[in-house]
Amino acid sequence: MRLPPREDEKCLYKTEGVILRTRNLGEADKIVTLYTKARGKVVATARGARRTRNRLLGPTQIFTHGRYLIFEGKSMDTLSQGEIINSNQPLRDDLEKMAAAMYLCELVDVMVEVEAANEATFTLICNTLRMIDTGAISFALRGFELKFMQQLGYQPQLEWCISCGAPITEQAFFSREGGVVCNRCRASAGPVHAVSKGTVELIKRVLEWDWSRITILHPSDQSLRELAVCMRAYIDFRLDKPMRSLEFIQTLNDSYDSEVTS
Repeated sequence: MRLPPREDEKCLYKTEGVILRTRNLGEADKIVTLYTKARGKVVATARGARRTRNRLLGPTQIFTHGRYLIFEGKSMDTLSQGEIINSNQPLRDDLEKMAAAMYLCELVDVMVEVEAANEATFTLICNTLRMIDTGAISFALRGFELKFMQQLGYQPQLEWCISCGAPITEQAFFSREGGVVCNRCRASAGPVHAVSKGTVELIKRVLEWDWSRITILHPSDQSLRELAVCMRAYIDFRLDKPMRSLEFIQTLNDSYDSEVTS
């Protein structure tokens, strides 16, 4: 017969996690948001984590993948110990990589409820951060968006028109509602974006394949551009408010464009 857990076992747990967000609290503390392997999204205080010599300073840096010891609390958990597995320091040192990683973390933060655990999402976050670090930023984000929406139950419909149900045999148009519409229905379907057959096939492969196979693909610039437009419209349709990280990305893009044309 299994004995019930002791009281101290109920309030203490160990888990791997990735730091999604940090906020200052008081003079030296932090509030950290993690996506953990065991419990999904967790919000916890890290006491003294902003002090230079504090043992939590490194493990609570944004994008850090680590092992954490956390105490459950009535209103908020407390992060007691942390051990770095991968600091992901290069993501904080490069503006473009940092902007991409910030977008990923914010998307997870705004779309996932606290303690809605999904180990596949944790693995996806870690894999995507590694891919961003390689420099394949655009494809990493598009792959993440598709896989993440799939895990949330919002997988796009690609075989049939979401308006009339007819099979898609010719030109497809992607709707912000999460699927393709046929040429006959596009006028009544609201805002839609034309997508090539190559882009549709890319979406299918990303959704069907595991991450290790996805990384061997080399999508065209056209497909990445089409996919970026489609996923932006689809994700915005699911969100209550604009994402702040997108403003940072747009600022970087504008700065890059001005340098190229000057």
